[in-house]
Amino acid sequence: MNNNFDSYCGMYCGACDIQTAYRSGHKDKFSAFWTERVLKAYAKAQGTAINAPDDLELKCHGCKSDTLFINCRHCTIRACARDKKVEHCIDCSDFPCTTYRERKKAEGLLPHLTLCQKNMESIKQSGVNQWLAGQKEQWQCPECRTGFAWYADRCHSCGTDLKNSTFNFSFIQSALLKLGISLQALGHRK
Repeated sequence: MNNNFDSYCGMYCGACDIQTAYRSGHKDKFSAFWTERVLKAYAKAQGTAINAPDDLELKCHGCKSDTLFINCRHCTIRACARDKKVEHCIDCSDFPCTTYRERKKAEGLLPHLTLCQKNMESIKQSGVNQWLAGQKEQWQCPECRTGFAWYADRCHSCGTDLKNSTFNFSFIQSALLKLGISLQALGHRK
């Protein structure tokens, strides 16, 4: 498996719950949220069809790869950066653009998105390799050095409590996200 943990927007894909679930087989609250039913509703909300069983898998090799989770395939920031041929949004003369600012609206529901702006600045200041090394360190268990995801409660390897190092994905966030997906899917009804 060839994973690239760099992204266009400053998100560290190595701590993504989908990538972690794919690599380890262990689902945390956020990756467990993406059931087949939710994925089908999300696809409908995006106005796309489920064309293959892979479309319903928690499978991703990172934003800059060709093997993407369904959400990442529909990312407008990724599409824009690829169209403009920039490695990172911060390299674009339009940054921060409307597309980038629009995503900030989701930070209340998906708090891992709050890291992107700071990460962009770190990439610009220190370079992508130093940023990736720092992110790898930040998202490793302090006890056993196993990587963990943004919403992990405990280390999957040694059981260390990680709640002070990660984000919470609550029942309310889950319910609001499902509601938003359902409402968007209703808007795409034919």
